[in-house]
Amino acid sequence: MSIVTAERKLPQLRALPVNGGKSPGLWCYVVMVHGEWVPVNHSFAEWLVGDVALTSKEASHGSRTH
Repeated sequence: MSIVTAERKLPQLRALPVNGGKSPGLWCYVVMVHGEWVPVNHSFAEWLVGDVALTSKEASHGSRTH
């Protein structure tokens, strides 16, 4: 286990490619919730990545504003 996951439980997010269709950029996003992969939309995935990045940046500077 890494020190990062030992100190704080970061959410697990996966982007799975969707087969078929004419559009090459289709993805299915899933997040681990209580041991199960739950489908989420692109907006949620984008928010989650941004929130984790902001939290990590604030933690490295030693401050949290909210």
